[in-house]
Amino acid sequence: MGKFCLYSDSEYAPCYAITTNRCHDLKDMLNGVFKVDSPRSVPVKVGCLQLAENHKQFDVLSAKCINCMFCVFGCTGHRGLLSCDFKLKKLCYDLNQHEFSELKNNLLPKLFTGKFIELPKVETSNIKVKYQDFESFTSVDETENIAVWSANAMKYLSCSMEPKISLEVHVKKTGARDGRLDVTMYNMRDRYLMVAETKTTFEDMMKDMRFESQLFAYNKELDNRCGSLIKHCTFLIIGGKESSLLPQTHPQCTSVTGNQAGQFYSILQNRGYFFISANAMLALGLKKMFDSMQKYSLENIFDKVISTGNYVGLLSCGAIDRNLNVVNVDNIL
Repeated sequence: MGKFCLYSDSEYAPCYAITTNRCHDLKDMLNGVFKVDSPRSVPVKVGCLQLAENHKQFDVLSAKCINCMFCVFGCTGHRGLLSCDFKLKKLCYDLNQHEFSELKNNLLPKLFTGKFIELPKVETSNIKVKYQDFESFTSVDETENIAVWSANAMKYLSCSMEPKISLEVHVKKTGARDGRLDVTMYNMRDRYLMVAETKTTFEDMMKDMRFESQLFAYNKELDNRCGSLIKHCTFLIIGGKESSLLPQTHPQCTSVTGNQAGQFYSILQNRGYFFISANAMLALGLKKMFDSMQKYSLENIFDKVISTGNYVGLLSCGAIDRNLNVVNVDNIL
């Protein structure tokens, strides 16, 4: 905020809250029939930001910050100072060239190259906090936590300056009760429609197994509505610990209940479904911020990864190909 911010002294600053669109159904969204919905805010839920006394900037409350980058992705200038271990130190801060180069050289090599992103945990000894870290935030309260955060991340990751973002778009499902698309992003300029079905954790998702029928119905609806004129897809965004999402053959896989990992990947391979972990979405945002706005856009991920059918998932350690190998994302893009 401050001298370059158009939203000074505003409780609806985009770093603080995301304003989504309300659509009656998917048809309205494709026809551009939108109504502005109430702003949603992750910082309000977490309690990690406060407006400074001068009403010109937001101060980061480091004792509560979960380093989810919601505020940095939302900021129109992406004006934030991070440490080299992914800790958000300041918002409303303009990086100098040395600081930008240092972050680029130290942050980016830690993403999508075989190891999971390691986000700092909140110190819980001196203050009562709601969430210990980003993973604990995404692992509960799907509607208010991971869905709202994902909407903001998808908006930032779009190559469009103003993609249309909607939550809970109504959709009819043949032979079953109607459903709601958790997060929908429509890039009207380039004609991309992307739908994310959000899940709090791998374990919770596998308990009810609704994701298979949901994705089947939503893909069918998108095919009927979009045809070949609009590039479209649905995918899962899954919170919680990423290690549960690894193939069971991987030595770091922590899915220990039966053969859930094997069952999950069998469905992905047979159905052609795709998933992205919440941590991978965050990592994509950092890559886009410090490397290339186009290369790491969600539209380019669609073209080079999702639509090819060669990959079934994306974690912060890399992409998972159909043979269940972890692949360096930079080599794909």
